[in-house]
Amino acid sequence: MVKPVIAVTLSSRELADMVFWRRMFDGLQECGAIAFAVDCGTAPLNVAGLLEHVDGLLVSGGVDVDPALYGEDPHDPMVGPTNPIRDDNEIAAVEYACRAGFPALAICRGAQLVNAARGGTLYVDLPRDRPSDVSHRRTEEELATTAHNVDVEAGSRLAEWLGDSGRFAVNSQHHQGIRTLAPGLVATAFADDGLIEAYEATEQPLSAIQWHPEIDWPDNKASRRLLEGFVGSCQGLQPCHAASAR
Repeated sequence: MVKPVIAVTLSSRELADMVFWRRMFDGLQECGAIAFAVDCGTAPLNVAGLLEHVDGLLVSGGVDVDPALYGEDPHDPMVGPTNPIRDDNEIAAVEYACRAGFPALAICRGAQLVNAARGGTLYVDLPRDRPSDVSHRRTEEELATTAHNVDVEAGSRLAEWLGDSGRFAVNSQHHQGIRTLAPGLVATAFADDGLIEAYEATEQPLSAIQWHPEIDWPDNKASRRLLEGFVGSCQGLQPCHAASAR
């Protein structure tokens, strides 16, 4: 069977700060895909030319989304480094994927970016703007371990990939979060504090999550199932795994 080709967007300028970035490619390949990197962070890209022959798109995590995209103050002291060039390239990549009809999975920053680009809003800084007892921001090194639970909605694409709905333990490393969803998007998972942790487009094969299954997949069965489900969707296959112990 021909392996699906999946483009992974990232910024080469940020790789030095991403301890586990190689796991992202290893995980996709382990689940049956051919994955290649698209450096979105340095210059404007011809997205259509780069993605013309791919079967799927993964938008990876990284720096903060430009606050101008969701109507917040770019000079807010809680806004971290941003990269508007990366924002523009990744927005174009996601919209190309949706027009072409192949699956796209946006992770962490990617989930926030897509929502903001489509008219949704974000919390600039969760500890300040939406404090809770849930640990949403761990260190980069702690991404290999779980941080909190999420409840996945039945009937969602995410539940299909996971093989089940209900409660799952996930890792976490984000200080921003989704405040309101853009039109055409529906929430598919929530943290215990009610924060939206995942969503999907109602009319397009677009899914987004706040956690990082591409990093803890070697030790987290649910994360591996999620990656397998995404890769399978890029191949036009339904998930064939059975729900197993989480």
